[in-house]
Amino acid sequence: MSGIKNAKRKKWPADCVWPEPIPEGMGPSWEEDEIDLFTADEETEELLDIKEYFDSLVESGRLNEDYSLNEDYDSFEEDDECSDDLEDGDEREEFVPEKGEDYWDDGFDVALWEEDLSNHMNLLKIGVTLHSPDPISRIREVTGYSFINENLLRQAFTRRAFAMEYGLEGCSEELEYLGDTVLNMAVTREIIRHFSEVDPICTDAPFRTRYNEGELTRIREHFVSGENLASRARELGLDRFILYGTGEQKTGSSLEDAMEALVGAVCADCGWDTDILSSVVDQLLCVQLSSPDKYLKQSYYDLFNSWHQKHFGCIPSYEVGGSERIKDREPFYCTLRFSVPANQKGVSEYQRIDVNAETRSMVRELAAKKAYYFVLDKGLWVNLADAGLVPDLENSINQLQELFQKKYVEQPQYEFSEIPGMGWRCECVCGGVDGYGSAPGKTKAKKKAAFMVLVQLLSVAGLCRDEWRKEMYKTLGF
Repeated sequence: MSGIKNAKRKKWPADCVWPEPIPEGMGPSWEEDEIDLFTADEETEELLDIKEYFDSLVESGRLNEDYSLNEDYDSFEEDDECSDDLEDGDEREEFVPEKGEDYWDDGFDVALWEEDLSNHMNLLKIGVTLHSPDPISRIREVTGYSFINENLLRQAFTRRAFAMEYGLEGCSEELEYLGDTVLNMAVTREIIRHFSEVDPICTDAPFRTRYNEGELTRIREHFVSGENLASRARELGLDRFILYGTGEQKTGSSLEDAMEALVGAVCADCGWDTDILSSVVDQLLCVQLSSPDKYLKQSYYDLFNSWHQKHFGCIPSYEVGGSERIKDREPFYCTLRFSVPANQKGVSEYQRIDVNAETRSMVRELAAKKAYYFVLDKGLWVNLADAGLVPDLENSINQLQELFQKKYVEQPQYEFSEIPGMGWRCECVCGGVDGYGSAPGKTKAKKKAAFMVLVQLLSVAGLCRDEWRKEMYKTLGF
């Protein structure tokens, strides 16, 4: 990031969990046996190859132990045709090394090579701190990835305010952008692996998925949402490594940013290696897809917005304010303004709800939930007054489908689960209410679930009779 450096640079905090960046040409000396070849970049490998080459010349006798040229080398070569062809007084051809010519001047300048190696390594590696756990070691443990350029890690955990305060050239923000892209890509890739296939004998639509686009998006959102990223950062202990500016508050969004920047740092370090990125994302997020249906339950926010859109042609107004800097109370508020159908129940067509919660998304969800139950309690969620509906257990599935076809409610959704030794359980969601039923067979369980939904719909419409409710309880075994 350009332009972030502050002319007045403060002294690096003594108790900082991250060591201060090492300027070019400074830092400790490095020995070649201290270098992990698995985390060496191309330039490091080239430097090590140069040293290995000159060591081989010492071993063969072409160079002396001090890396100077052995002038007597040809005199004890057993099979040196060139040496045999030389006449007395002829000059030998000047020796030119096959590699590392920049370090050759009548001998291998090992001191210059060691200086270049140390300077280069100090631009890539961060020394172990006295803090426990050491950030590099801990991050390596939780990601399963060893960084080539460890300075990317410190940048990933550096907030803009800290960078400005201590005169650093950049912060985590560009890495956050990169990490957000990678997170969506990696989680999407894993979801598609689990829930899609290409049918080779189908020509019109070979690509098939178990879930539709909206459902796939909701599954992915569970893992990449800000709340989940912040929660995982705390669970993994990564929150302690974030560098905040003086007076800056520790917030959930800063944890989310750090997780995104960490993934972005891995991407920048490994060069978009998709296998590495998928592995790191899985380590950080625990992408478990064995029970995806639990992520598909519609939020109150989506549910209420859909209802409002259907009845009034627009979504309600959510006015959200507040700040994560506020301590000791729920920092965000939401004022929700919405409409309800014209009625003869004395309920105003224009409503307002005010709530507080910890995050922006949570405060909107809470407001929508309160509005949803308000409309349900007033019997205004669905208008079935002219439907002429009398719920019947044996015909409940067809009755619910008929309500859908007449556009009273949306398409009923059924989900089955097998109960060992007992039969089947069916759950039904429709019109903003849900129902369930259990029976030895799937059809009977489905009828019970549909019947419960019908009675619930009539209840929220203010039309339910006591005998229908009693029949529902009897059907459920109450």
